[in-house]
Amino acid sequence: MYRKDWVKRGYPSHRASAIAAPPPPRGFARVYHLSRADHAIDNIKKGRLKAATFSDSNDPFELSVFFAQKPDQEKRLQRFIEETSRTYGMVCFSEDWLDPVLWSHYADMHRGIALGFDVKKTHLLKVKYKRRRALTPANPKGNDVSRFLGTKFESWSYEREHRIMVDLRKAEVDKGLKFEKFGPEVILREVILGPLCDLELNAVRSEVDSRHANVRTFKARLAQTLFSVVPDEPTIPFR
Repeated sequence: MYRKDWVKRGYPSHRASAIAAPPPPRGFARVYHLSRADHAIDNIKKGRLKAATFSDSNDPFELSVFFAQKPDQEKRLQRFIEETSRTYGMVCFSEDWLDPVLWSHYADMHRGIALGFDVKKTHLLKVKYKRRRALTPANPKGNDVSRFLGTKFESWSYEREHRIMVDLRKAEVDKGLKFEKFGPEVILREVILGPLCDLELNAVRSEVDSRHANVRTFKARLAQTLFSVVPDEPTIPFR
């Protein structure tokens, strides 16, 4: 139903949500945060997303895009890494939700939920995937932060990841955890129940509609002819 609109916005025609929801407005990108169902429902109710710290990461090479060859460089690099880790957290998104591996790794083995957001493009950092680490700059500075936060080993490229960098000094705090609030730069637009999610769709839709405007809530299924996760069309609330 919306496929032509997505293509006009510069997205590929095979986007998973191209039949389920209109594309984002200009200046925004539609990205998806996958999680366990209970975490997603809590996010919906409280209008926020948990910011991961680098100690939470499942990639031991986070903040390791650079390496040093000399002891003095190593010391400066470690100080910069430690300061960056204390200062910044991240909220991670994927460009799309059709890859079944994403659901297996991040959405409780397909029992979870994908939340689709319109995020202002200037608010997003697109991850770049590299085969090799780079020699550290002589004096790492603030403008190197995006390289620290936005570079991963090429094997992670299936995630097609984008990140919001969260200044932990300014983030909302709840029980020691840090959060990025929904707002004019981070707008909820889709709620997609995984193929094995056992929550009742209408109950979730009612919860979403009571708190957020213009959100499409529907269920996903496994595709019949492709290794993809796709919208379960009868559950899409066309408006």
